[in-house]
Amino acid sequence: MAEPLQKKLQAEVEKYQQLQKDISKCMSSRQKLEAQLTENNIVQEELGFLDASNSVFKLIGPVLVKQDMEEAKATVGKRLEYIAGEM
Repeated sequence: MAEPLQKKLQAEVEKYQQLQKDISKCMSSRQKLEAQLTENNIVQEELGFLDASNSVFKLIGPVLVKQDMEEAKATVGKRLEYIAGEM
């Protein structure tokens, strides 16, 4: 009688441990998304201070590539939407 109870208890402990791992993964993902959200909000705010006469550059690998201002603003806006959707 104790053996079936022991097996059931072991199965529940394993489920609990798996849930803890899942929660840990979710928390880690959320923290990354929150960091990205903060970073992109700062970029969007900084882009708001610029006008058409300013140059904007995008880092691609080790190279800075000039980017159109409207394209940069649209890219940041899309990133913010995506991050909000993921959260």
